[in-house]
Amino acid sequence: MTERDVHKSVFWMLLYPLLFTFVHAAPASNYLNIPDWPGDQESCPSPRDIKGMMGIFSAPAKSEGAEWVGVLVDGAMEAVTNFEKSYFVLTHQGVDKVGFINSCIYVTSGGRYLNMHLDLGGHYKQVMWIGNSLSWKESRDFSSSTILECTDTYRDACSFYLK
Repeated sequence: MTERDVHKSVFWMLLYPLLFTFVHAAPASNYLNIPDWPGDQESCPSPRDIKGMMGIFSAPAKSEGAEWVGVLVDGAMEAVTNFEKSYFVLTHQGVDKVGFINSCIYVTSGGRYLNMHLDLGGHYKQVMWIGNSLSWKESRDFSSSTILECTDTYRDACSFYLK
């Protein structure tokens, strides 16, 4: 075996595992938790992205035609200060964990809670799923395994997907 043959063998020994990895990281595989259908990633908006006017709060969504909205009675002078938690209700507990986002809950400068909901506009028939995100856990507030909550506060922690 020549030195060139040895180099070729080493090259192919290093290349084959990489090719094998990419094949297993395809959509619908569990390797990287890539959903098998396309979609937009959404998440609860950051408190600094939420703007209020006369007790009506809104924040832009990442998906076209969608917006986060919430109302706080007598909340004209309040601002959103902190993210508290979010709830996701499962309708199908398969691999992708299909369901819908119930709300994102925030604390205001007056110590009150503000529920923000995703208004999908004319796209109300969208499918939502969370995949295997580690941020979503069974809620301790409810006695049902179909209600998940996310309390992580880093940006995009409470993310989910829309199709």
